[in-house]
Amino acid sequence: MEQAQLSLRPNTPLIQTILDIKASKPDLKFYVMSNISQEHFKIVQHIDLPWPMFDKAFASGVERMRKPDLCFFQHVIKETGVRPSEIIMIDDTPENICAARSQGMHAILVDKSLPNVGRMLLNLLHDPLQRAEVFLKDNARNHYCVVEGHKEIRLKDNFAQLMIWELTDDEDIIYLKWPSGKMHGIHPSRNCHPDGHSNGQPNGHLNGQPNGQPNGQPNGQPSGHLNGKAFVPSDVENGLWNYFCEAPVLTTPDFPPDADTTSTAYLSLPIRYLYMVPHVHLVLEKMAANLDLDGIMQTYFDSERPRTTPEVCCSILRVFHKFDFASDPRIKKTEDYIVNCLHNNACLNGNRHYSTPESFLYFVARLYSETPCESLRERLGAIKAQLQERLNVPTNPLALALRLFACQCVDIEPQLYRKDLEVLISLQDEDGGWPAGHFCCIGRTGARIGNRGLTTALAIRILRRQKQDAKVSQS
Repeated sequence: MEQAQLSLRPNTPLIQTILDIKASKPDLKFYVMSNISQEHFKIVQHIDLPWPMFDKAFASGVERMRKPDLCFFQHVIKETGVRPSEIIMIDDTPENICAARSQGMHAILVDKSLPNVGRMLLNLLHDPLQRAEVFLKDNARNHYCVVEGHKEIRLKDNFAQLMIWELTDDEDIIYLKWPSGKMHGIHPSRNCHPDGHSNGQPNGHLNGQPNGQPNGQPNGQPSGHLNGKAFVPSDVENGLWNYFCEAPVLTTPDFPPDADTTSTAYLSLPIRYLYMVPHVHLVLEKMAANLDLDGIMQTYFDSERPRTTPEVCCSILRVFHKFDFASDPRIKKTEDYIVNCLHNNACLNGNRHYSTPESFLYFVARLYSETPCESLRERLGAIKAQLQERLNVPTNPLALALRLFACQCVDIEPQLYRKDLEVLISLQDEDGGWPAGHFCCIGRTGARIGNRGLTTALAIRILRRQKQDAKVSQS
């Protein structure tokens, strides 16, 4: 019996997690509560286990009670002097977990997936928001995309980076390749710009708008003109963004610029960066002229790739509305298309370029919450019902984050998405980030794309909003 007891091996990953937590929280107390005879307990104390990390051991043979008897749990609570709500019980037996929870303890059931135990401990003991913020900083400019089924590919794109920038307002954690070919990282000043233009006058901006004004205000000027001067068509070529930051993968080598990335750029770039790109009016003109046979604005600036994508249309419309071009009659058919897609649940199974229904609902929610046009907002009002129908539906981490962010965008009651929020928080990895999940896909192959940085950036915004809502409800 003694040899059998000594042959037992400790759960090394779990012990390491406990040691790490102990190092970060030295005041935290750790206890052993075990169903074991007094004799056997003396034997196992010779196992190669860091016993000093435990403040006390409660053995059933010594205490004369055993799990799952409630009196054993009550005895431990009394002896430790700790409130049940401040105790975390880790056990491999469901009946013991049930007993612990019945006394008000937190409890974690150990299963074959040992990393989950460490993750759950960290999520209970550390602030998930703080850990997430550290993750984004520690992995700054390394938030690459991943492609399902292609572990060998580290996909560097502009699109997810721009989305992260918009969500975090932190240019130091992302990388970009500008349409001009320049790489992100040069900080523009008031009088000098990376494009080589002085006095704040980059190519495509006429008569010098002041730094406090974003580009794109129409000022009552006719199409193709600003302050009485015609735009130079060639300037648009440096305003159209490509999805890929490096050479395209899993598609054709001559991948064209697209309206999705371009729209996201003009939505994400801070005012000071808008002077590095052509005037937004030039880009909007290009989009408004890039129509399919139904009069809907298309995804690619390439006549050989006739594609119309609901999510992309949402982003295009967000730009038109943000820069006060919502009255342009050329966007009405695109608006009608989005409204019809929403009311008829057209994207329930995703589409060629987006892999989940949450992707569409996210972009609609952004448009709904941002547009100053009350009539469009009213037509998009079904977004709330569509989101509520998706609540508690299992999905991947990134799609779940998109869903929750969308719920907050349209002011859905927090209690309704509470379970989804709990699931999202439970998915936080030990390094503080969230799994990549997926939300879009390579059109040619259908390979789904995700990004840990993007999921984490969304989670940060969701958790911040949660804290704000909690403060409001308490006041």
